[in-house]
Amino acid sequence: CGVCGSNPGKYKCSRCRLPYCSVPCSKAHQQNHPPDAPKEEPKPTNQPSSEPPAASANTPPQTAIDPTNPFSVLATSDKLQLLFKKYPNLPNQLLEIHAATQPPSDGPDAAARAIPASLREGLPVNTGRNAWNHDIGIKNGKAALRRARKADGKDGEAIREYTELIVHIMNETEDKNSAAAYVQRQVAEQDAALIERL
Repeated sequence: CGVCGSNPGKYKCSRCRLPYCSVPCSKAHQQNHPPDAPKEEPKPTNQPSSEPPAASANTPPQTAIDPTNPFSVLATSDKLQLLFKKYPNLPNQLLEIHAATQPPSDGPDAAARAIPASLREGLPVNTGRNAWNHDIGIKNGKAALRRARKADGKDGEAIREYTELIVHIMNETEDKNSAAAYVQRQVAEQDAALIERL
């Protein structure tokens, strides 16, 4: 952990990639985070633009809803944008939950994953209990979401409101079963890709 130095860093700051081990360390880092370098603005040309000027600099660009992806409605949700403004730490909380679903960056089998399969012949196979797979990632993600929803204070409130809002928005869509079908197609495609690699 780059904040407390006593535990291994499980997560990374989205702005500077500093590893940290827990929510308290993340909050301490955010409070003391150095400011981002100013972004260079492109110099305007004197040529007239065919595009109309943006309504507001703070308004995110509105993307068209993709009819093949039922979750694209979330990208244009004003209610969701208001929730992110109300709880500025919510994106970091969601990143922490997502990080729980990912394979560990370090550990006993990290070196083996970095070695191409053709060169791994003769190396011992890690069959330990802590070997990561997709199911373990999902289980860890569910546990992280449960912990976040049960948290006290603004952090728990933010996650609870977020999950309720996502369910509400998805239930407002015309075809309520399209989200489930979309996820099932994605899983089937991932399974097919995995089988091809085998």
